[in-house]
Amino acid sequence: MKKYLLVLMSFIAMSAFVSCDRVVSPDKLPAQAKQFITAHFNGVDVLSVRKDGFQYDAVLFDGTELEFTHGGQWIKVDCGLNPLPEGILPANTAKYITAKFPMNFATHVKYEHKRYEVELNNELDLLFDKNGNFMGADD
Repeated sequence: MKKYLLVLMSFIAMSAFVSCDRVVSPDKLPAQAKQFITAHFNGVDVLSVRKDGFQYDAVLFDGTELEFTHGGQWIKVDCGLNPLPEGILPANTAKYITAKFPMNFATHVKYEHKRYEVELNNELDLLFDKNGNFMGADD
């Protein structure tokens, strides 16, 4: 019984240290993140910011969800059902989407592992390399 109690207490203690997710003031966002928000979402205030380890998760008043690295580089932009603001995607990526999917627009983008994953409003996921060149569709 003492072993189980010790294991349970150890698990609870580890959970407290691993879960470093906490609410912070929007002022605590890195300068680069603040500049990104101002440049692409000018006039939309930040509703909340959570710091999770080395990452910041921000929600804007219009419902847009953003993720930034500890240095302020964006990792993810999720505009829900709305189009991504112009200038977030590399120019050749935006041009490809406009040419190949003229009736659709990008609503989400995530940058990881040196590639962009872009979701269109028809829920099609497109993959692009770090330079914005089309790599294929993802199911």
